[in-house]
Amino acid sequence: MKLPEFIQRRSNAFILLLVYISLSLILAYIHTTKDNSFTNLYFFIVLSTTFCLFLFIHILIKSRYHIIVVIGTLFLFLFLSEINYLIYFGEVISDGVLDSITETSTDEAFSMLKPVLFIMVPALIMAVGILFIYKKFITVKFRPILPLTYYLVIASVFLSMSTNVQNDIHKDYRLKLIIFREFFPVVAGNVAYLGTTYLSTDIYADTSEIEVFNDAVILPPQNLNDDLVVLIMGESSLVSRYSAYGYHKPTTPLMAEIFNPKNGGCIINNSHSSASFTRDSIPMTLSFNIPESNDNLFINKSIIEMAKYNNYKTYWLSSYHQGVKGTSNAKFGFIARKSDVLDITDKKTEDHDINLSKLLERHLEKDSVTKKFIIIHLRGSHQPYSDGYDEIDKQALPDAEIYDLTIHHTDRTVKAIYDVVNKYSRNYSIIYTSDHGEIVNVGHGMSKGIDQFLIPFMFISTNNRFDCQFIESFRSSNGYLSGLMNKYILSNLLGYQIDQAILDKEKNNDRILLPNHHNVLFLDYLELNKQP
Repeated sequence: MKLPEFIQRRSNAFILLLVYISLSLILAYIHTTKDNSFTNLYFFIVLSTTFCLFLFIHILIKSRYHIIVVIGTLFLFLFLSEINYLIYFGEVISDGVLDSITETSTDEAFSMLKPVLFIMVPALIMAVGILFIYKKFITVKFRPILPLTYYLVIASVFLSMSTNVQNDIHKDYRLKLIIFREFFPVVAGNVAYLGTTYLSTDIYADTSEIEVFNDAVILPPQNLNDDLVVLIMGESSLVSRYSAYGYHKPTTPLMAEIFNPKNGGCIINNSHSSASFTRDSIPMTLSFNIPESNDNLFINKSIIEMAKYNNYKTYWLSSYHQGVKGTSNAKFGFIARKSDVLDITDKKTEDHDINLSKLLERHLEKDSVTKKFIIIHLRGSHQPYSDGYDEIDKQALPDAEIYDLTIHHTDRTVKAIYDVVNKYSRNYSIIYTSDHGEIVNVGHGMSKGIDQFLIPFMFISTNNRFDCQFIESFRSSNGYLSGLMNKYILSNLLGYQIDQAILDKEKNNDRILLPNHHNVLFLDYLELNKQP
């Protein structure tokens, strides 16, 4: 016997509500596993806001107004994209990923096209399919007043909780966004975070000189004989793929020779980056920025400004894909734009990293200034790996993985830069390291994976005062050299002394910044991420 129509409608509505609640339970559990409890208030708030999201999407796509249906379909697409991200990377989207999206240049965004397509194309197909099913077969409608009221109440309560909290001078709005994402972790929180962060990158627009030195810096600086201080910053470079560190394929024979201790060089073992994103790692190398706060980025002189204060002309040279253009790369671009010279390789050239040596030579040839501080930012081994090597690398390592070919290409690039430095200077110090490591064939910026922090660190100087023991003096008591020490190493190379008490405190507080903006002790992270 056929059920009366109103009973059938209620039955269908009840089934849909059960489906939405079940999905909300799964997502709430995934987003709150750190609390590991179905009984705490946080879990039930996330459960309820996620359930309300499903109701909103249902209400929007069932509307008779086309514009509202479009908005609902967009939210459905974003939701499905987040689900695909979770499946593809095995974790939810972090604050750091969202920050990188807002600060990534068009060229770098295109370089990540493959994983983006794997995530978004299926999401789009599923969104269109679900829309068709709902329009064709689902007749259930819900009223928006209850979920909308609940959403607004929860948002106002938890945003007001952060109103009087000042975490650092530029972070009040970010604290609110983080709280909003905590309690609205699916779609709504991410959209709000992306939009507000994109509109707030103007905090990095000011390039006026900062007058205040960090408390660790002892003034006045010395006038050293080193004409040239060069920092070569690699990209996505995993130390265990370097033959100079014992890898079984000859990926770095040239660097092994350049930095050979017999030649006065240093190949430093057990080094790690301070973060797994370029936008976080480089500021902690070239300013006194720390994992806990961005304050020092805005109130203390950067290493570039310190170099200028001690009469070094400063240069920022980079591969085209790593170029600082407009508001893109905003956080480390804030530092880069303080340089006297900011230049990138030609877009038309295919082999951008090798051409950095030519770019360097062009500047050294025409510039008669004696003292120079030069930062060279490589494209290195950033994805897609297929763009990071050429035929010469393939011929040298015919059976190697393509990631290994990018390391070999970096090897040739560093050798070409080294030859130019030697041609134009007899008094120099060179550091080669990387902004972060790489989980090969996956990427970086993940919540788990120690490989994204393990990096090379190589050094050579014509100044006998700066030898391997000088670098080793910055090693933590835990046995590792942290990327947080780069700023102090560079300060010394540029003629500045550092307060030993402050240095020791920082050196032995070896922590890293995770993509979710939490900082943890490196050894704790290492222990949690040990291979089984």
